[in-house]
Amino acid sequence: MLDTEKKLVCRALVELCKTDGVFRVVEAEEITNMMPDVYLTKAQLSSIIRDLKERNYIRVKYFTPDEYCIQVLPIVEKEFEEEKPAILPIEALEQGQTDVVAGEHKDPDIESEATIVSTTKPVKTEVSVPSKFTLKIFLAALFGSMLGGGIIAAVAILLQKYL
Repeated sequence: MLDTEKKLVCRALVELCKTDGVFRVVEAEEITNMMPDVYLTKAQLSSIIRDLKERNYIRVKYFTPDEYCIQVLPIVEKEFEEEKPAILPIEALEQGQTDVVAGEHKDPDIESEATIVSTTKPVKTEVSVPSKFTLKIFLAALFGSMLGGGIIAAVAILLQKYL
């Protein structure tokens, strides 16, 4: 999720460069002129562009403080898709939208929330099982920390005994 300044820069880049996979040269002033409500210095703008590059929203061929060669990736469009406001199942039924209710119940005469809850189906969730490689790394870290702690404890005992 992007903060507001990054979203504004993304919108400006989408409008200036499009998401057609072509690198375009854009000046810093063009980007800042697309956002009249927000004041960004060139350093802040370059920091935001570096962050967008790290998040794989854009590709940068080269950049200077005044000029950028940027390709906007199509993943940026997903960031700006308007989320539909959540409608409670009762409100959806009152509006005649029965497809919003989980379970696809088609009876528009339902007025009770208890009936709606009983028609929903449980959702299965997948739990990822750690791989053998992940388990080996965990065990190596565990035993390494125990060994290191033991060595430090032995050194501490020797120092207390002889000093």
